[in-house]
Amino acid sequence: MNLPLSPSSVPADSATDADRRRFIAGIAASVGVVSLGLPAVAQAQAQTGATPRKGGTLIVGLSGEPSVFDPNRQFSYETYRIDKHIYESLVAEDLSRPFKEGPPDVVPALAESWNISVDATTFTFKLRRGVKFHDGSDFDAEAVRFNVRRFTDPAFEFYDTRSNATMKPVYGGLKEVTVLDSHTVRFVFGHPYIDFLRLLPQGNFVSGIFSPAALRKHGQDGLAEHPTGTGPYRFVARVRNEKTELVRNPDYWGAKPHLDKLIFRPINDDATRLSALRSGQIDILSKIPADGVEGLRKAGFTIHDSPGANQLFLSWYFGNRFAKDKAVRQAFVKAIDREGLVKSLFRGLAFPSYSIFNWGSTAFDPAQKDATYDPEGARRLLANAGYKPGEIEFSIITYTLQQPVIEWIQRDLAKVGVKINIVSLEWLTYASKLNTPTPETALFTMEWGFITPYWLKLAYDTYIVSRGGGEKVVDPQLAPAIARAAAQTAEARAIDEWKKANLIAQRDAAFVPLLSPTVNFIAHKRVKGFNVPLQNFYDLSTVWLDK
Repeated sequence: MNLPLSPSSVPADSATDADRRRFIAGIAASVGVVSLGLPAVAQAQAQTGATPRKGGTLIVGLSGEPSVFDPNRQFSYETYRIDKHIYESLVAEDLSRPFKEGPPDVVPALAESWNISVDATTFTFKLRRGVKFHDGSDFDAEAVRFNVRRFTDPAFEFYDTRSNATMKPVYGGLKEVTVLDSHTVRFVFGHPYIDFLRLLPQGNFVSGIFSPAALRKHGQDGLAEHPTGTGPYRFVARVRNEKTELVRNPDYWGAKPHLDKLIFRPINDDATRLSALRSGQIDILSKIPADGVEGLRKAGFTIHDSPGANQLFLSWYFGNRFAKDKAVRQAFVKAIDREGLVKSLFRGLAFPSYSIFNWGSTAFDPAQKDATYDPEGARRLLANAGYKPGEIEFSIITYTLQQPVIEWIQRDLAKVGVKINIVSLEWLTYASKLNTPTPETALFTMEWGFITPYWLKLAYDTYIVSRGGGEKVVDPQLAPAIARAAAQTAEARAIDEWKKANLIAQRDAAFVPLLSPTVNFIAHKRVKGFNVPLQNFYDLSTVWLDK
């Protein structure tokens, strides 16, 4: 028997949801959010008295160079913020929902409807008819099956090992994908998987559907140079370290976007990015330096206050001898003044994080904290473990944008007798080095997260198991606790189990949560219809430019 599921997210248990909403409402009040009760387009119309204006080119300033425009190989949110307008998944998220109202609902996209079996192992999707890829080929169930076989079926002619490595965290338990008819496809997993729908439209492990004809024509490596999806915008050109251009898809199956063209410009230097925004060279800017926000606010720019689902955290390389020591990990967490960090370095435009669950997560509980700032307690832990001041020395690898944060941590750890060496690299270089750490490297920097609590499993598999065999180092209760949570078929029970697993991770200092910025995007006042949801990306199809 199949249980129909309406095309929306399943609500969390009321107590947890209410706690999270109250906390988010407090965040909204503290950062001065206005007009949160209206969808993005309605907000802009209410503010300007104008209806959406057609045409024009929107220029977005990125904090770094995108990776690759291949949904199954890509990484980084700056990449997904571009190619989510090219590729679409079977389901989407309602990114017009203001963050104060909570995580965006799951809504239909390339699938019009779906059914989930009672045991949450089987997902049957009814696909939208009449949809074309940008190259004119048809979207149908065979196209979906082709996409999935690319990263799950070693016997498939177009199987890709790189895509398999990227997508395995989401699809590792897939037993079969079956075409039932031209526009019906069924996924069967070997375990309950209530988070599968929520994982489909996420910005890593991307399930965006590409044109099989494009892959056949351009090859595995060529797809990224000729990205071909079904989305509201089509790829035009990419000039590395300069720009990526998209144009409106005139044959789009859904509501037509307002803008003619989108241009994304990677600008690494903070001062250059701020200057480009002030001078009108770009319309929307991401990753705003905290010391520039108030000046932009006074100059009339729109400050989009939202924590998103973003979180800056550190993960351990468990091959390092100090990372293997629980006392060192716990002392490290106690030694960091996270409140001081956000007040000083981020000018109060961030909130300290004490859990690997971000504010958007359905399992987020503000009462769950790993440790408070306690340098004396950190020194005591290290002394009891037999370490003398100055004996512990290791490196933290980071990328240029986050170097000031790591320098703050370096100073905090020096106060408890731990010497930190910093290795800071440009983003794409940094990402390429993560899998080949030196023995003296104990930690690395990450900034992302999912709103589904399944994020804890993804983080465990990605940052504990794959980084020096951490599953043999951390509390052995953590893995089975995560497995119990992932196996639940009712969300309220699952959330309870995820929170129990999180407590184990916190006690073990398995991760080092740092902070969540509250200002991630600033826009020129001519930009209308732009909403920043409780998520790490946005929808530009609703945006228009006022005169």
